Amino acid sequence: MSDPSRKSLALAVDPNSNGGALEVNLPRHVIDSKNAAGQDAPFIVKIDGNRVSGEPNGICVVTCSNIFNSFKETHNTNTDRVWTIIFGPESRFIEIIGNHTST
Repeated sequence: MSDPSRKSLALAVDPNSNGGALEVNLPRHVIDSKNAAGQDAPFIVKIDGNRVSGEPNGICVVTCSNIFNSFKETHNTNTDRVWTIIFGPESRFIEIIGNHTST
């Protein structure tokens, strides 16, 4: 569900006991995040109301102590941005916040 007033996209999740992963395609005409110079800027991602960290070098899968609550932009074109979000078994609500949404 898109919320133009908050410039965000809200997602409900129902993970299993191992958590889950979500790959979401964000069409730029629906939601985007740009800096003052018009270049791509990171989205803000919140899981159950708590801001989570993006992984600039990729999502840690094997060698890290906790892979939950991380995200990474995995694909980027002129029309879309694709994000992969890793969430834990207790997660229920993900919010992706940009600074532009369609009305």
